[in-house]
Amino acid sequence: MKNDMTEDPHAPIDRRDIRSLADLGAGLADAERFRVQHGRPFVVLSYAQSVDGSIAGHNRERIQLSSPESMALTHGIRALCDGILIGIGTLLSDDPRLTVTHARGPHPQPVVLDTHLRTPPAARLVQRPDTRPWIIHKPGLPESRAQALRAAGAEPMPCGAGADGWIDLPSAMALLADRRVNRLMVEGGARVITSFVRQQVADLFIITISPQFVGGLPVLDAGASGGAVHLQFKEAFYQPMGRDLILWARPWWTPA
Repeated sequence: MKNDMTEDPHAPIDRRDIRSLADLGAGLADAERFRVQHGRPFVVLSYAQSVDGSIAGHNRERIQLSSPESMALTHGIRALCDGILIGIGTLLSDDPRLTVTHARGPHPQPVVLDTHLRTPPAARLVQRPDTRPWIIHKPGLPESRAQALRAAGAEPMPCGAGADGWIDLPSAMALLADRRVNRLMVEGGARVITSFVRQQVADLFIITISPQFVGGLPVLDAGASGGAVHLQFKEAFYQPMGRDLILWARPWWTPA
């Protein structure tokens, strides 16, 4: 039996079944209303993992997890979002450009959570000629770091830190909302994913599951989790794609 939400093309994005890229595109058309109502972007948390839950190699090295088909899906999600967010760990290990190359559509605004402003001015993301990546950092750092990044092509953005010393996610999301980011794709890495899950700042999960065992970096960072993480999904839908399996699901948050 179909959910009544599926029958209503005008249902708001936070009450829609989303099981495909087309569903996501239709739902995200309503993301501005979500931003105005909640004071933050609609957050799509999307990443690739192995069957054993690894998102990188044992030494955090980048490994190929996505098939060509699921990679095209990932880039299709990027093209539907206003912004794409990663952590400084991913930037330092992968040196990504965060562009849309395996699908058609515009490049999202790149955002890096970089508490201590460790982003290298020579990073490929900073050197992109088409955009100025936003580097969110805590206040009170040496101005010389921010100046070097501005000169290289980035835009440092100070943001309050939480009790753990890392960027306060609600404050960061409010900062992006103020800049009219309605749709945000969060790609990782482990510490960022863990933080978004622990602080319940995710509205849709799109997870590529690759049929391989890696024994590498787990998706949840035990050192940053602050205790056990228990999250159940509702409205979960599994979609075969190439050799991979795609999980489309909404989180069922338990009271903090």
